[in-house]
Amino acid sequence: MAAIQLYCPYCGQKLSIETEALRTQTTCPRCVKGFVPIEAIPRDQTLPVIKVADKGDVAASPPAEAKAPAKKPGPLAGQVDTILLPPNGGPLPVVTGAQRTAAPEPSPKEPAPEPTPAATTNALPAPTPPPVLDGPTLIRAASPEPTANASEKPDALAATVPVDPPAAEPPAAAPRPLEATVPASPAVETTAPAAPEDLPPVATDGLATTVTAEPEAPALIPPPPKPASAEGAISAELAARASTLLGAVKVGGSKALGFEHVALVAAVAAILSIVLLAVTNVGALRVVGGFFGTISLAAALLAGAAFVLVRSRKDASASPAMSQRARVALIGGVVASLVLGSAITGGVAAATGGPGELLRAKHLPPPKLPPKPELPPEQRADYKLKREGHVFVNGGLLHVPPKFRSDDGAFDLYMHFHGNTNLVEESAAGAGLNALVYTVNLGNGSGPYEEKFSVAGVLDLTIDKIQDTAKKQGLRDAKVRRVALGSWSAGYGALAKLLDAAKNVERIDSVLVLDGIHAAYLDPKAKTVDPLRLSPFMRFAKLAAEGKRLFTITHSDIGGTEYASSAETADALLREVGAERAPAQATPPRVTTKTALAAFNKGAQDTKLEQTTEARKGGLHVRGYSGQTPDQHMAHLVQMSVTVLPELAERWKE
Repeated sequence: MAAIQLYCPYCGQKLSIETEALRTQTTCPRCVKGFVPIEAIPRDQTLPVIKVADKGDVAASPPAEAKAPAKKPGPLAGQVDTILLPPNGGPLPVVTGAQRTAAPEPSPKEPAPEPTPAATTNALPAPTPPPVLDGPTLIRAASPEPTANASEKPDALAATVPVDPPAAEPPAAAPRPLEATVPASPAVETTAPAAPEDLPPVATDGLATTVTAEPEAPALIPPPPKPASAEGAISAELAARASTLLGAVKVGGSKALGFEHVALVAAVAAILSIVLLAVTNVGALRVVGGFFGTISLAAALLAGAAFVLVRSRKDASASPAMSQRARVALIGGVVASLVLGSAITGGVAAATGGPGELLRAKHLPPPKLPPKPELPPEQRADYKLKREGHVFVNGGLLHVPPKFRSDDGAFDLYMHFHGNTNLVEESAAGAGLNALVYTVNLGNGSGPYEEKFSVAGVLDLTIDKIQDTAKKQGLRDAKVRRVALGSWSAGYGALAKLLDAAKNVERIDSVLVLDGIHAAYLDPKAKTVDPLRLSPFMRFAKLAAEGKRLFTITHSDIGGTEYASSAETADALLREVGAERAPAQATPPRVTTKTALAAFNKGAQDTKLEQTTEARKGGLHVRGYSGQTPDQHMAHLVQMSVTVLPELAERWKE
């Protein structure tokens, strides 16, 4: 079955079409567009040769009335066969060798027919049967309604297409017109290329055919292009693969989806993902933006590259199996696109900051602010503040340290429960704490502290009264800013009740406990500490371990009998937050103020703390000291200016 090679009129894809399908609607596999092959054949080219059957083929002889008298073979004889192309679009007829030789030659005894005025022929000798043709042949369509002057009307060229040239060109010869007529039928003229011999007459079922040699041979198909280089072959193969990838995808009926559409959509998605990554501080959204930004950028790059390949490589052709080089090039392109996309999204993420930094910033202490410009004393809010003596406020004493300062009226407040008032005030001043000091002493045992501060709203009421008292004492625009609670020994009872209210925890910034957290045993033999009793301290310890609060604890080795010691309760808190102790050998400096020395029993003024263990996690700090005597228990209060208060002063330093 004969086939011809032609190019798609839309995308230039090279196609192979059988001759029987020249007038059938065909769809290009590359651009998925339909066309009729015979309409896409260039008009300045020739159709491929149609083989003429051998001489031995048996065919019926044409009718006697259609036979033409024998003619002398011309220069086109044996070189060109002229085949009548039916005007109704039927199959191409093939004139076999038997049909050529079926026409009987006129008998030498019979006289030649007399020429008539209507048709005149040249007397030619009997032609020899032409061989099978391998060269180019022109097929001309016969007019559907021949007229008397058909020889003056040029016929319409049905279709031509380039084919490969014959192996050897016959020598050129001077063209000579050759005519053959049948009186009973009008003539139809067709034209064939020049050949060295005359073209013999061909029987056409009652129609006379006129063959005229043209002075020039028709143009043949150009030679095939040179083989492409390895790089060109790889790009052509990738282009073919890319064109078939989206060739079958339809959008809105018959319009095919193109790589330019994919690249545009992916680029828009990448821009939106990068914008989300840049503007949000939520960790989950940043992860989603980074992932989709990387994928979208890679998709946009790959789709753009495929679009360029498909448009620039019109000679693309796909093979059943992808070559190794093309596969490596495809994988390399995908990896490079992903790397480039991740680099771009990573750069945007690094430039806009990460969620981890924001979370850590919440857990850290307030940042240190640059020192405020020095104001003249008369312009400060504390210019008229009374600093001497004590002021009784809601069961406690309010004291203003000598070096307290407030430029705008805002101040910090340290509330201490259980301990010598003068000793606490001296310790705050010695540690450099810039805050008002409020001290409460309700007697021995934790019961009175628990009873007084278990009332709801007592902390807010006390703070409001302290703020009003500060205004009355001369602090202009007085306003409490941060609050810290401290206790020694039995004073932990007030902390247990105050920390049990969530509203109070929100307002309390720091807690300082000096050898004083105690709790009952669930099992005295196993010495299991009651977690319910420790629950207020455990909740605050977790906040401190996360860096949101300051919780510092000191304890001795004094063992309990009916209740857990301060060392045992500290161990329970450390287990709750997952912190571990480490050995530590440190001796804080002794405090030698008059009040501090008077706090000890006679002969025990040289008592000092000896540290043995330490544990830290975030803002939780636990220090263990040796000692089981009352004076060693008192040393935790006496030396608070060199143990716990410096941490609070550093945290509140502006």
